[in-house]
Formats: sequence, structure tokens, C-alpha cells
Amino acid sequence: MRESMKIFDSFAWIEYFAGTERGRKVKNIVDDAEIIYTPSICLTEIKAKYLSEGRDPTERVDFMERRSIIISIDKEVALKAAEVKTEHKLHTIDALIYTTASVKGGELVTGDVHFKGLPNVTMI
Repeated sequence: MRESMKIFDSFAWIEYFAGTERGRKVKNIVDDAEIIYTPSICLTEIKAKYLSEGRDPTERVDFMERRSIIISIDKEVALKAAEVKTEHKLHTIDALIYTTASVKGGELVTGDVHFKGLPNVTMI
């Protein structure tokens, strides 16, 4: 049986880089998965987080780009995300991330409680 496509959100990457207990779970997925995907909007969130902390985000963003395939937010995702946002009462960025995973047919890997209980979400 083929392993499902793994799509990481910002939460998963942040835990990975922090080396937390959740981050170790993410590391296991990173080490085992042949291909990982990351919605492009997550690059914004990661870079903004580290800049706001006065830290250089370059190495982390570069790693994400090397280790995962970055998925652009296209028209289909943008329009469907409006429906997902309304239906699940998500923030716009969360709706874009979740919709990206859904449209691509993948499993979203996250620890963000906003996604708890949604289909095709693996909570770390």
C-alpha cells in the first residue's frame, strides 16, 4: 500500500526546528517520507516568525525548500479555501493550508488545534 502524501504546515516545521517532542515525531516523518510537500504560504509564516524573534530564517527556509516540494497557492486553492474557511471557521491562512492539502490529496501534518478533527489531518 502506498504511503499517503505528507503536507507539512508551519506548526510542524517550527516543532521540527525546535527539536521538541512533537518535533521528533515530525523528524521521523521527514526521515521516512520520500517526498514532503509544504504550502508556499508556510514560507511566509516561518520567515516572519524568525524575523520577529530577531533570528535569521535563511537556513530554515533553505532546508524546507531542499527537503520538501513547495506548493503554490493557485486559483483553484484560493477559491476553494473561501468555502473551507466558512465551513470550518478557519483563519484565512489555515484555510489556504488545509485546502492545499485537500486539493493535492494529501494528509496535513500539524499540531495546530484549529485543524483538530478535520479529515486527513495527522496531529503531532
